[in-house]
Amino acid sequence: MARRFSELILPTLVLGILLLFTYARFYSTAYLGFQYSGTTGEVRVVYDLGRPPQLQVGDLIRELNGTPWEELPRYHSSNPFSHAQPGDILLILVESEGGQRMVEWEVPGFNSPEFADRLINTWVLSYIFWIAGTATLLLVRPRDLRWSLLVALNYVTAIWFMAGSTSNSGLLESPFVLRAGVWMSLPIYLHFHYNFPRPMGKPRLRLWMFLYLVAAAFAVAQWLEWVPYSTYYVALLGAVLGSLVLLAYRYATRAQERREIGLLFFAVTVALLPTLVVAFAVTQVNSSVSISGILLSLVALPGAYFYVVYRRQLGGLEFRANRLISAYLFLVLLTVLGLIIIPLGAAFIPGLDEGAFSILVTALVAAIAGIFGFPAFQAFAERRLLGIPRPPQHVLENFAGRISTSFSHSHLARIVTEEVLPSLLVRQSALLDFEGRAAPARVLTLQGVTRTDLPAAKDLRTLSASKAWVRRAGDNSSSPWPGWVQAALPLTVGGEPRGLWLLGRKDPDDFYSQAELNLLRSLADQMAIGLANISQAQSLRALHQADVERQEVERVHLARGLHDDVLRRISDLGHQVDDALYAKGFGKQLEGLVGQVRSLINGLRPPLQDHGLYFALQNLADDLTQKALEKTKITLNLPRSDVRFDPMVEQHLYRIIQQAGENALQHAEATQISIHGHIAEDGVDLVVEDDGKGFQSNNPNGLAELLATRHFGLAGMHERAAMIDARLDVDSSPGNGTRLRLTWSQGGQKGKVIEL
Repeated sequence: MARRFSELILPTLVLGILLLFTYARFYSTAYLGFQYSGTTGEVRVVYDLGRPPQLQVGDLIRELNGTPWEELPRYHSSNPFSHAQPGDILLILVESEGGQRMVEWEVPGFNSPEFADRLINTWVLSYIFWIAGTATLLLVRPRDLRWSLLVALNYVTAIWFMAGSTSNSGLLESPFVLRAGVWMSLPIYLHFHYNFPRPMGKPRLRLWMFLYLVAAAFAVAQWLEWVPYSTYYVALLGAVLGSLVLLAYRYATRAQERREIGLLFFAVTVALLPTLVVAFAVTQVNSSVSISGILLSLVALPGAYFYVVYRRQLGGLEFRANRLISAYLFLVLLTVLGLIIIPLGAAFIPGLDEGAFSILVTALVAAIAGIFGFPAFQAFAERRLLGIPRPPQHVLENFAGRISTSFSHSHLARIVTEEVLPSLLVRQSALLDFEGRAAPARVLTLQGVTRTDLPAAKDLRTLSASKAWVRRAGDNSSSPWPGWVQAALPLTVGGEPRGLWLLGRKDPDDFYSQAELNLLRSLADQMAIGLANISQAQSLRALHQADVERQEVERVHLARGLHDDVLRRISDLGHQVDDALYAKGFGKQLEGLVGQVRSLINGLRPPLQDHGLYFALQNLADDLTQKALEKTKITLNLPRSDVRFDPMVEQHLYRIIQQAGENALQHAEATQISIHGHIAEDGVDLVVEDDGKGFQSNNPNGLAELLATRHFGLAGMHERAAMIDARLDVDSSPGNGTRLRLTWSQGGQKGKVIEL
């Protein structure tokens, strides 16, 4: 029953309220021939009725039929002109700059200018908000708090917008409905933006309940006239500014929400900026432009909010919706532009017929915008607001070189999944690598499919040796490929199969044109070269790693030889020298030699590393302190840890920190060097930073750049980090010191490929 009420009765009830107010707006409200402010009595618009104008914009109504304005009923169910009928003569005392004058005003009844003004007004927005609320109600899932608040936001806004367009008439309690709706919008707007796109923190139900009660109390106070007539503006200002502040805070502090928030900010700009521009222009040229008409730009808001909430449920239609939302925003801008240019242009060119000018300008603007404006706007909206990467025509030139020069499977997979496939609007894909003739196929990327959707492992190599294949419409012949596959591109190097690229569903029509297939074949060729380069790079890295490990083993043997043989012989030599010769200086030289040998042993193989990385780093800090000779302060801030890792992992971690400390001591001219972080069961996080002269680190992770700039120590550290799947980040700039961070986890940092 509750679901039936929310899905059928609630939208029907709100729609009924809107239709009732719409009827009152067009048929029950008297056509006076002018508009006025219900609070001040100021005449705002005087319509052209084909007779000499007796009222002027800016006149203040002081009396109506002998009754002072302050004594006239202007609240809730009545207004000063509620009983006016066509043909009635109203005696209106008005005040202007020239003094007071009595006007005998004949009520014209229905007239085209006033009807047109009522037609092009904010009442249309009420139905737009109702559509957005109903679409949210029926389509958005899950039905959580955010869902409820967005439905309430749209429906409440629709009602008070419609009531506001009729409030001057006083019919159907429209002034009270307007003010009560605005007051209730205050907690709804803030509560929604606190939870949108995701909750900011704890639910804080008591706080929100208190805010709802306060808003309800002020709504009742407006009805009882306990507060000034215009108090509801405070609620409107609080709802709008509070929502913008919450969105701005989210944009500044939550990077993962910036795409959604950026789209909303753009929609707010489209919605509000035209009104501000027109308001300023009207004051400059004294034009009769209708601000209410320009407020139609607010139609951008409900569409943008619904899109941001609903886009995650679109699945394969998301890219289609991206194109639709950019066209939607452009249409709003074009409409608002026409509403601005037409009356302002007529104001700047006296004597020009506004109807003819409207037709001319509308046709001209639509033609220019359609030819030149929309493609640029669509590219801007898709790239900056909706996150669609580069268009397909730029894919080859931007990605081909990067693909063919990739040196890791994870890097190649990231380029394909995050840049190439979105740019081509491909929703399903699988990229497989056949590294060797006997090695199993490895899945590098899966997009929109699972491993069970792939051909059997025993058939993959046979299929990869076949030619490129494309499924065409109406082709009912048997196919060796799974039903989701629309195109299969073998990756070959020197005529030998190297891999396979399977492509499935694609927006907007699941059709691969010949131009797109040519582009995909070129990318496939680059991928084949990239996979071959990755294999060679991995082989070279394996050889390099084996060489480094061999060197470490040799260091251990050399350190053991120095300790067990050389130090013993030096000690024996000291015992063989008589005391007289020892006292003459030979003893000091012998002790110095022992110290140097021990220092060499520590450099080759830290003795405390037998007890773990923590003790080895303590010993390193002591060695650096001795080398610094009080010129540089060395500090070590590590919680004690007895955790042990694989000996080779510990060796590489230690060598990286050792090299960082040596670099800082020898080249940075630092006064302080700090080593801090933690060593835990799941991995390590170590930082070495100094206050030295620093260096330019535009591309600290590029090995070629490091070698070219003769940063051999950094290059070696990056190589060691790569060997153990660690991450090394270097942050430095001239005059600001250097900060090196080394992180490693037991699971490794790199993405793993899937073997079939």
